[in-house]
Parts: sequence; structure tokens; C-alpha cells
Amino acid sequence: MNLRLGLGLFIVSCHLVVKMRSTVLATVALSGFVLTLADGKGKGKGKGNDRIRTIYKDVAIIGGGASGSYSAVRLREDYNVSVVVIEKNFNLGGHVNTFIDPVTGRGFDCGVQNWIEIGGARAFFERFGVEMQPNVRSTAETVSIDFTNGEKLTNYSPPSAADRTAALQRYLEVAESFLPVLEPGWWTFPLPQDIPADLLLPFRDFVAKYNLTAAVPMFHATTGFGIHDMMGHLTVWFMRSFNVNLVRVLSGIETSIVPVSRKNQDLYDRILTSLGTDALTSTTVISTEERSSRKGVTLIVRNSATGVKTRIVAKRLLYTAIPSEANTSPLDLDREERSTLGEFNYSASYVGVVSHPSLPLNKSLVNIPASAQPANWPEAIPDYPYNTRFENYADSSYFRLIAVGDQTFTAAQAKKVIEDSFDKLVEGGVVNQTSPAQRLTFHMFEPHGLVSAYVTKEKLEGGFIQRLNGLQGRRGTWYTGASWGVHLSTSLWIFTDTVLERLVEDLRG
Repeated sequence: MNLRLGLGLFIVSCHLVVKMRSTVLATVALSGFVLTLADGKGKGKGKGNDRIRTIYKDVAIIGGGASGSYSAVRLREDYNVSVVVIEKNFNLGGHVNTFIDPVTGRGFDCGVQNWIEIGGARAFFERFGVEMQPNVRSTAETVSIDFTNGEKLTNYSPPSAADRTAALQRYLEVAESFLPVLEPGWWTFPLPQDIPADLLLPFRDFVAKYNLTAAVPMFHATTGFGIHDMMGHLTVWFMRSFNVNLVRVLSGIETSIVPVSRKNQDLYDRILTSLGTDALTSTTVISTEERSSRKGVTLIVRNSATGVKTRIVAKRLLYTAIPSEANTSPLDLDREERSTLGEFNYSASYVGVVSHPSLPLNKSLVNIPASAQPANWPEAIPDYPYNTRFENYADSSYFRLIAVGDQTFTAAQAKKVIEDSFDKLVEGGVVNQTSPAQRLTFHMFEPHGLVSAYVTKEKLEGGFIQRLNGLQGRRGTWYTGASWGVHLSTSLWIFTDTVLERLVEDLRG
């Protein structure tokens, strides 16, 4: 037999045993190595040029967003654990979306806007040479417009700074009391009978109970738009997106930071360079051959650009993506996993950068229903699906936008919502259409897809969080990401650290 053995790494002083049976070659588990095996007749795991290479790692990581990228760095560099990241997009970073002006090279971030400086956040940027500075908020003038008809709200009075600050302080005092059960992650969440009643209130009732109405427009404009029905969601879910650290930033107690380059993608581009072949971008899992604590995990993945398949054999799996049915279906879920993860519902969001000659510079056109007039602030949130704003980036002709809907909201629908909202601005006389008429130019349009995982009050009272925690470490699989932690990146990194500690302990068992 003509044996061809391709080694992805040069092996020094390593005993390798290859067992042959008929014309089939069995791969051998060497953590961190890549083997490509086939026999002289083009048989084996593939045929001819369709051979499947096999990668051996300690941990396979599904998802290269904030949690997955951070996990890969920490496991590989700080725990000396070999990893491979499986990311469906061509780059890392998840919801970090940076448009680069092709002429000036300037960056415009339409996804993640900044990072809260807590824990080891700044040090993590510094290890990749990304220089950081305090974030400066937009100075664009806010213009309140009902996007359903394009008319300015001439009788709308936003909350005064004093009233808003007082409401934020009241929210902070209550939210801080729940820190032990909400952060980091769900580890110490109470049993169903012990869940604080306030956390199970619809957020509109929580707002009324603690007189928070003056903060509602800020709640929504900051992160609340990521929840398609913010006022109707349970308070526990709202506090996962508008957490204590964020309130402290808005109150001037803590600081948010951004790269000096003003390109939030810089961090993840440098992580990708650092990981090298340990990151498989444009790649998705298509099937699972094994997933157990005893035998580890064996996945078949495929590169969407080349069609090339790879077998990944790992001792443990770290899942960091949204656990939707579409994402988890190739993982051979058992009944418990399927029923628990299947209880999640989601919102959906899409972000982008657009331009049009008629959009006014130095303005942020914000979508607020006419029913919010004159000062009915709880009504200052549009019915979904909707476009939140056209926000001008300083010293440019570009505008940021965010479209939000429920979990059925598609990219095509989001684009139509955005374009329709622009048309309404023309009809309402807020902008003057060019002659001949021009459509919006989309310079970037990115699907954040399913976000803001949540379940109903009945599910929480039925022990959902305990069942969710029960999946950690089960079948050799650990979980992190926004479905398990606070939605903000640096808070999520703190939760991820607690998962990695447990994963490594399990790995070294």
C-alpha cells in the first residue's frame, strides 16, 4: 500500500502509531496536530482529492464573537490548552461591525460602540497592542420623528437631565440589589420559588413601581432597542442588557473605552492574526460524529467558500453562539438539550451604514411615536418591527441605523423597513428627495440575527434556569455567550472566565 501521511505540524520526538485495516486508515489522537490520511487508491475518509483532514485539539470553540474569541485567547495563551475556533463569518468579532471608508480609511462602527472598562478589559486590549481611550458620546442634535408618517414631533418634551439622572439612580439602587443572582451568569440564580418578584414583573410595571419613566427614552436608545418589545419583557431580561455597569457609565461612575483608531474591529482582526490556523473562518459545523464526556467531541465542519470539509477531534466543546435550532441542529442534541434550548425565544436586529444626499448632517433622526407627546415617555418606543434612527457620524456623510423585530424578522424585511422609513421622512418633509430620486446607499448592512434570548415567566417558574445550568459540562460541552451572561462584551468576558475555569478543571480532571 502506498501510504500518504500529511502532517500539519513538524513532529519531534513523538511516537506515532497508525493502525491499518484493509484500505482504511485510523487517525490517532494527538492534541494540537493535523493529520490528513488516505490510501494509495484514493480511498479512506474521502475519495481522490476530497480527502478530509483531521484536526486534534483540546477544545473546539463554536463561534468567534466576543465570547468565542476571548475564550480562544485565554485558553491557548493563559491555560496552555490547544483550541480551534469555528466561525461562520469571514472574520471574528460577532456584533462588532466596522465599515471602513474606501477613500479615507476612516472607521465607522455600526455594531458594538464601546467597551465598559471593568475587570481585565483594558489589559486584554493591550496584549494585542490596541491602544484605548475614553469614549466620547455623539454630539449630533436629536430630532424626534414618528417614522410611520415622517412627521416631526413638535410637541414632544424629552425628560430633563435632572429627572433622567434621578430615575437612573433609582434604577441603579434596585439593580445593584440583584447583582448576586444575575452576575456573573446564572450560576447563583434562585430556585423558582425564591425568584425575586421584581425580576418577574413586565418591565413597564417595574418602571411604574420605581418611577423610572424619565429614564425610558435613554433605556431604549442605549441598549433597550435590542429587545423588540422592551416594555413587555420581564425585568430580569431587561437587566441582562442594561446592567449595573452600564448605568454606572451613564452616571459617570465608570468609564467606557474605544480604540484610538476608532475601529472596534481592530481587536478581533489582531486576535485572528494571532490564532492563525487555530481559527477556521467561513466555516460551520455540518454534523457530529461523537459528543460525550468520556470520548470527547468529533465534528465535521465545512468551509463555505471552498467547500472543504475538516474533521475536528477535541476533548471538550465550548459553545458560544446563539443556541437557536438552526445553529445547534448539527450537534446531535439529545432530548434534554433540545427541550431546554428550544424554550428560548429571541429578538432579531440588523445594523448598517447608509448615506443619502438629502439626510441632514450633524443630526440624529430618532424614531419616536407621536403618542409620546407631550411627555408620555413610556410610549417613546415604536411598535416592532422598526428602524430606530438615522444617526449622522461626526464630520461625515454616513449615517448609522438599527432595525429591530421579533425572531421572525428577516434581513429582507429589515432593509424594507429601513427604506420605507426613509420614504416616510421624504413624505413628511423632513428630508427633500433629490431630482431625480435616489435610493439610500447601503455601505454596510450586517445581520446580528437572533439576539436577546429570553423565556416566559412560566418557564422561569418551572425551573428553566436550573435546567439551563444543568447543561454545563454535559456530554463534554460547556456554554458561554449572551444567552448565558450579560449582553455587554466586557461583562460577558467576566462570566466567560468562570466558565473557562470549570472547563479547564473538567479537561484536566
